[in-house]
Amino acid sequence: MEKEKIILDVDTGSDDAVAIVCALLSDEVDVLGITTVTGNVEIRNTTDNTLRVVECCDKQDEVKVYRGAELPLASTLVPWGIQGKTLPRTEKESDQSLKVHPDHLPLPETKLKEEDKRAVPWMIETLLSMPDRSVTLVPVGPETNLALAIRSDERILKKIKRVVMMGGSHDKYAPTQGAEFNVWVDPEACEIVLSSGLDVTMVSLDATSTVSLGEEEAKAIRKIGTGPAILVADMIDQRLNASSKTMKGNEGAVVGVALHDPLAVCAVTHPEVLTDIIDTSCHVDLGRGFAYGETVLGRNYEAVYDENGEIMDLPKNVHYARKADKDLFYKWICGILLKGRERH
Repeated sequence: MEKEKIILDVDTGSDDAVAIVCALLSDEVDVLGITTVTGNVEIRNTTDNTLRVVECCDKQDEVKVYRGAELPLASTLVPWGIQGKTLPRTEKESDQSLKVHPDHLPLPETKLKEEDKRAVPWMIETLLSMPDRSVTLVPVGPETNLALAIRSDERILKKIKRVVMMGGSHDKYAPTQGAEFNVWVDPEACEIVLSSGLDVTMVSLDATSTVSLGEEEAKAIRKIGTGPAILVADMIDQRLNASSKTMKGNEGAVVGVALHDPLAVCAVTHPEVLTDIIDTSCHVDLGRGFAYGETVLGRNYEAVYDENGEIMDLPKNVHYARKADKDLFYKWICGILLKGRERH
């Protein structure tokens, strides 16, 4: 069976680390390269963390890392905007255990280096060298790099088979009451992707929240014993610990945490993991008000009128995932890590 060719776009953090491990060790995926972007941590750390994970998986001779955008397209330009006050994310916690995304992953420092070529030129060059509709883009952070590539050279659109992104929300919200983090960091970039005409599957916060993993799963994964498996277990524990400590008056109450980003990787080769998908219109609120960055799904009462005043159907531009299969997701992660052990 031919492997699925993907470009993985990350803002590595904790759940990105798990997504990278699963992509690099999967027998079903051919990672053409990994691009980085500012998001969970600032760009120098997302890039360094990504390199550490590549080395942990012993894939440094096969997969290269390309540094991408340090800042969003526009969201940091307004002085009174909250993104302008918080990005790039250079603030430091003295206790890294309090952070869902530690500045540096618990892996040895690496001598690996990012490539000289930056993410967007590499992405364009790579896509243009490929047959039409042959590459799946998997952005699991802010979509700045992909948006810049689309705006820089529209010829890449016909090379992209589909986009499977982690982002968006309808019923679950973070970091605001209206927006999911990846979209909130760079709302304009996400809207460029959604308006591009590409085949987009949105693995939303709603879906990822249904596949939480906890202490027992972390223990089972740790027993696999390989470096990548230990890293995955560490990331689950990191998220459990940080979430428990930061819940006011509820320390110790967190029994499971969502690993958002690897669900998008899983959905590339196992689309059945997404159990509730609607084809709908989805666009991003760019009004810079309270709902800035919210992904707005089409609703029954919305209508678009043609020149004769007749109601037209709203164009459906995304496959929006609302739920996922936790058992399949967990078995998929374990299966990849176990095969990795067998190869070593």
